[in-house]
Amino acid sequence: MRSAVIALCLFAIFMGGCAAASKNQPARPQGDQTSADESGQTRVRKDAATQTARVICGPDGTGVLTPRVEARPDGVHFVVDNRFKKGSSYSFEYPEGGGGGDSVPRGESEHVGDFPPGKIRIGCEKPPVDGTDTDYETLEVVDPGGFYKPVELECRGGMAVSGGPQYAEGVRGKKGYPVEMTRRQFSDHIRDGDRVELAGYPQIRDYRTVRVVRDGRVIATVVYSRQGRGWLQDRYEACESFQAS
Repeated sequence: MRSAVIALCLFAIFMGGCAAASKNQPARPQGDQTSADESGQTRVRKDAATQTARVICGPDGTGVLTPRVEARPDGVHFVVDNRFKKGSSYSFEYPEGGGGGDSVPRGESEHVGDFPPGKIRIGCEKPPVDGTDTDYETLEVVDPGGFYKPVELECRGGMAVSGGPQYAEGVRGKKGYPVEMTRRQFSDHIRDGDRVELAGYPQIRDYRTVRVVRDGRVIATVVYSRQGRGWLQDRYEACESFQAS
């Protein structure tokens, strides 16, 4: 019996000593742990790309709430939240020059752009809309899915030609696949071994761009606009070497 009591006393002393040792260890503050976790999560959220960008327009200027947006097969989706009391417009600019824009109603409106991967400047204009008071912010487009194919010509010598047909009012689009339409229309210029394929974003809603690639270089692009249930050629650009084929 005495042995059992001694054993219990030793056990209690041992456990008490362990507990005391644990209490003497410098503990990491729980608040610091939470802060580290929360800051880590915030950092991930800021670095991650969203599927729909959000742009705020208002008296205080333009705000891009989502600095990185992920491209989809049909383009770059973004929402413009117009907080002006009147309709406004947004504009975008590419680093190398050029750009575009569109009008936006009051409140939130959804848009799809054909911005290529990389950084663009996007901004809202303060009413009245006259092209003189636009505040820009940076938006970065990423394309991890590899949906976008470049449409810029790569002409040797830099010489290119461009043009497009003229249509009578009310003309209907032709049914067919734009790639095959390009093959037929430009059969005299397309060589064996040329790659004819969709370019830009392959599922963008209102138009399709077809490119011709020869020896690894883009030498021609043809743009088709959607008309009803068919397509009409809108414009084309081509290197002189393509025209001379």
